[in-house]
Amino acid sequence: MAAGSPVSTSELTLDLVSPPVEADAPLDERDIELVQTTFAKVAELGAGPAGRILFGHIFRIAPEAKALFSFAQDEETMWLPGSRLEKHGAGVVKMVSTAVSLLRDLETLVPVLQRLGLQHVGYKVLPPHYDVVGAAFIATLEEALQTEFTEAVKNAYLKVWKIVQATMMGDNYAK
Repeated sequence: MAAGSPVSTSELTLDLVSPPVEADAPLDERDIELVQTTFAKVAELGAGPAGRILFGHIFRIAPEAKALFSFAQDEETMWLPGSRLEKHGAGVVKMVSTAVSLLRDLETLVPVLQRLGLQHVGYKVLPPHYDVVGAAFIATLEEALQTEFTEAVKNAYLKVWKIVQATMMGDNYAK
């Protein structure tokens, strides 16, 4: 499918290019449509393979992040199908899928993200780690969506990531 081609869903045809999406503007209905429509293609990869791709990008961007994950200590087996990395990555992708599905139900989504953020404090996740995961998430989307990863789609995902990041971090790192 060429960039700018409409994506058909049962309810709409969505232009992935215009109008442009400003990454700093508030999340709106079009952003939600772009994210929910295109994330379906990511889900087609399967949560495990998508999770392996995500962690590949995380470890490429920040090799030191491997120290946070016990499964990342065995380079030979961590990338194999069925590995602990794949299982953890699948859980991350499923959580993102849940967040994407709840973008119109923030009353339900916000407490889930707040709890998840608090859990990650216990895992020794620091604020800069969220930026690494955000960059890896965008790289994963670019790889999965290919020509459908237009600037408008990217900016819609950046808006969603900003919300996820801010909600998960919350007051957890206040001094």
